[in-house]
Amino acid sequence: MTEPPFADTADTAGTTPGIELPITLEAFQRLHADAYFDYAYACLGDAHLAQELVSEAFIELGHCWERVLTYPQPAATAWAALRHLVEVEREHRDRLEERVAFRVALRLEWEPFLDDLDAITASVDCLEVGMALGAAIKELPAAKFDVIVLRFVVGLKVADTAQAMGTDEGTVKSLTNQARTKLEARLRSRRLLRPGTTKEDQE
Repeated sequence: MTEPPFADTADTAGTTPGIELPITLEAFQRLHADAYFDYAYACLGDAHLAQELVSEAFIELGHCWERVLTYPQPAATAWAALRHLVEVEREHRDRLEERVAFRVALRLEWEPFLDDLDAITASVDCLEVGMALGAAIKELPAAKFDVIVLRFVVGLKVADTAQAMGTDEGTVKSLTNQARTKLEARLRSRRLLRPGTTKEDQE
């Protein structure tokens, strides 16, 4: 592993070197580049590749930016362009599972997520939970996958996640809850949840 897991590499996002972008796109890039980079890096585990994909996304947006600005949600269109590039790479360079497992084993920013799910038991190894959770995350539909990565892998707040994805906070919260339900079901099927303690069981 050439890159340290979840290193603070956001300062490498920067701007697109040697490319003249429309002024409004440059402003948009300054606002979103760090979140875009963190998402790509979290999914791929390669800082250089993440930077290349972010740059490529903004270059592609530069070719059609005036048209994108006429769309109802330009930020959502820009996010879709980035995640398409990441998805293509993720098909053959997916390291998300091992990275989630690493963080779960250390109980770092996954602490609130796991405490809410009540996933860790004394008899279950944290690494096993992490691998199962990482595998389940990879199977989430696109939007649910994105909110989980941005909120619990990258560590963005709800407002920042909504801004990055070009949507509203209510949608982010709803997607997060839907994703939690799917992840709970997957962990429960692996017997990694304590019986009778999830929100679904309590209702």
